[in-house]
Formats: sequence, C-alpha cells, structure tokens
Amino acid sequence: MKIAFLLPGKNVSGGVRVTVTQANCLIERGHRVRILYRANPPSIKAAYRSLRGKLIYRSSPDFLAEFKGKASAFRDITDCAFDRDEIILAVGMSMSGQLPLLDSHQNLKIQYIHGATPWEPELMKKVLPLPYPKIAVASYLKPLIESFAGGAVLAVIPNGIDPRAYFCSAVDSEKTGIGTIYSSHPAKDPVTILGFVEMIHRTRPDIPVRMFGTERRPKSIGANFYWRFPSVESARGLYSVSRTWVLASRSEGFPAPILEAMACGAIPVATRCGGSTDIIEDGVNGYLVDVGDVSKIVSRVMSVFEDEHLASRMRSAAKETIATFSWDRCINQLESVLKGLL
Repeated sequence: MKIAFLLPGKNVSGGVRVTVTQANCLIERGHRVRILYRANPPSIKAAYRSLRGKLIYRSSPDFLAEFKGKASAFRDITDCAFDRDEIILAVGMSMSGQLPLLDSHQNLKIQYIHGATPWEPELMKKVLPLPYPKIAVASYLKPLIESFAGGAVLAVIPNGIDPRAYFCSAVDSEKTGIGTIYSSHPAKDPVTILGFVEMIHRTRPDIPVRMFGTERRPKSIGANFYWRFPSVESARGLYSVSRTWVLASRSEGFPAPILEAMACGAIPVATRCGGSTDIIEDGVNGYLVDVGDVSKIVSRVMSVFEDEHLASRMRSAAKETIATFSWDRCINQLESVLKGLL
C-alpha cells in the first residue's frame, strides 16, 4: 500500500511521535509511506526559539528525524500532490478538517482522530460531521464521533508501546518517589498538578515528586525535580524510580505516559478521561479518579505507599496489561482496516 500521513506540524507532540512509529512499522512491512507536515510561516521569534532550544536543550527530541521514509513540509495543503492509489490519513482534529480541500483528489481519505478538543468546540462541530471514514485511538471517541453524525468509525485502534525502550531499570526498593508530567495547556490541568504537588510536599515532605515536560520549569518546582525534554533513557529512569505516576488531565487522547509508566513498574493514578479508561481498571492495575479531585489523587497515591502488598499486586496486573498493547497489534489492525477499504 501507499500511505501519506498528514500532520498539523513538526513538533514534539505525542501525535507526531506515534505517527512516526506507525509509519516506520508500515515501512518495515513493505509499504510505501511518507509524512507531510504543515510548516509554520517563518518569523524572527520562531527562529530565536529554535536556536535557543538547540543551544540550551541539545537533547530535545526531533521525532520526524527518526522517520525512515520521506518527510516533506507544506504551507498550503492544496499544493500537495498524491499518487492515484495513495491513501491519505489526516492525523488529528485540525488536519482532519483540511480534507475537504483535497476533494479534487479521488484518493481514499481517512480521518485519524487522536483525541477530542473540548477547548475548541467549534472545531469539533466542523470536523466530526465530515463524511470521511474515521479511525479513533480510544473507545470514548466512538460515541462522541457518532453523536455528530459523521462518517463511519471504522475501528478503535489503540497505540502500542515499545518494550525495548520502556522497562523497569530499578529494583522495588528504589521506587521511593512520585512522578508526573507538567504542561500549562488547560487540557493537562496544571492547576490540579501543582495543587497535588503542593499537598504532597506539605503532608509527606519525605517523598520526592519528580516531573518532566516540554515547557519551562514552574517556579514552585525545584530545579532538581524537573526535567525538560528528557531523553527516552532519562524518562525511563524517572518512571522506574517512581512508585506511582500521576496523570491529572482534563482531556486526553490515548495517553502514552500511562503505558510507559506501567512498563517501568510505576502504578498509574489518572483522571477518568480519554483513553485512560481503556488502559486502567480501577483498583486492579492502577487508579482512576474524577477530574480535578486533588484530595482523591493524594489519597490513592498514599494507599500505594502504605500497602506494599497492594503495590506488588497492582504492578503484576500492570505487566499483564502492557502485554496487550503492542505496536504489532496496532499495525495489524491498521493494515486490516486499510486493506478492507481498498
């Protein structure tokens, strides 16, 4: 098959990372795959940020650099050319909304929905009713898409995890901390994250809380407890020394950090939103709490610290969960759907 993934930009988002992984897997199976991404207009400010990032954060990831095929930038999607038998996969909500501009092309076009955008309701109203077949990464998206009377949801295909990159590199006695991710985006609920960290510091100052992210360190977090643009090796190390890993988002697609943390032996405590509910069985392999409930997050985290038998049982259950989320399984499903349409 010939496949063209359309990305809304070249950045360090999970959507870009996942797309590169899927595209590489498809190439390894003999398919002809390329990635087209929207380029932002050049500006002095953007150039300064790029240079500053390279000088200060030399290890910041460039996911597209890991792509084994051809990646090309475009300014206007209508300037893109496609082979007649090439499948067009638009990744994400904003890029899915660009597909009508390609209606002059007779190619098979698919919306690959990676998550909802409740902070942009007008975008969902515009995109989800479009009459293109859709693939969703999490089960919560299926009824959402269908409520807008859009095209058929072909399949729910969760992402996978690479066990060669994420595995436990610490013994149980070294799992003494709590881990989490920080982002100022409202979907990631920075207020709840910082509130949770403050409560832990106040009630259990002996427990280190480590976090990473792509943004500048919040002033309330010590420099020794925040990692910006961590490498896979650094992230694996942070997951591995964490007894629990907290994800306090208000909106998620399919959250890779939950799988990564579980693979490294950290027990997830996540808000009940998005794809978290596809991964976590509450009280079995992790905990689900209501969005914004700082006290409940702290309570669930403390229960894991106070009960070693509970922690051991949940880690074992998490290992069984991880085995079901492989990239091979993801690509098998994706191939099956695409071949069925062709």
